[in-house]
Amino acid sequence: MSAKIVRLADSQIPAAGATLARAFQDDPLMIYAIPDAVERARLLPDVYARMIRFGVLTGEVYVTAGALEGVALWLPPNVKWTRENIEASGMHETPTIIGNDAYQRYRDVVGREWQARERDMTAPCWYLFLLGVEPSRQHRGIGGELMRPMLERADSERVPCYLETENQRNVAFYQKQGFEVIVNGEEAGATGVRFWTFSRKPKL
Repeated sequence: MSAKIVRLADSQIPAAGATLARAFQDDPLMIYAIPDAVERARLLPDVYARMIRFGVLTGEVYVTAGALEGVALWLPPNVKWTRENIEASGMHETPTIIGNDAYQRYRDVVGREWQARERDMTAPCWYLFLLGVEPSRQHRGIGGELMRPMLERADSERVPCYLETENQRNVAFYQKQGFEVIVNGEEAGATGVRFWTFSRKPKL
């Protein structure tokens, strides 16, 4: 039975942040940035809520209707990473929330991913910034349903899509959604965290 997918309401941002925090609790990037599991569980809901708010301000955020079981955050080809948008979302406070050391570890990985994106995806694209499903509801097709509205829109607009993951178990899932691997398990410098990047051409 397919899930009904709707646009996120502003009032749902805290709950959506909590859902993503649980979805990414054991993500390799977050384990590297915040090694203590109790600290991750405490800090990540606020961190993800701010990312979601950035998505609301600059892109498209979709969730499952009713029980909030999953979140997909897409950024458009012309996304504005401006100081105004970052401050309006509260993302500029992330170093204060998780600590400067944790934030630097996070930046060490995502900085390498940013370089790969700039190198490999020169055409305008929709960027899947975040996709997460409640752990107890994973492997039921919800992730694919969450992606569908924007994949269909990208097809109609003839725009490619792009994403990255630090979790190898996600590779087959994204390939199933029509994405092709670009970077295959590259290590992000000396961090020990590997990442995969993907692109998807619009379907005719």
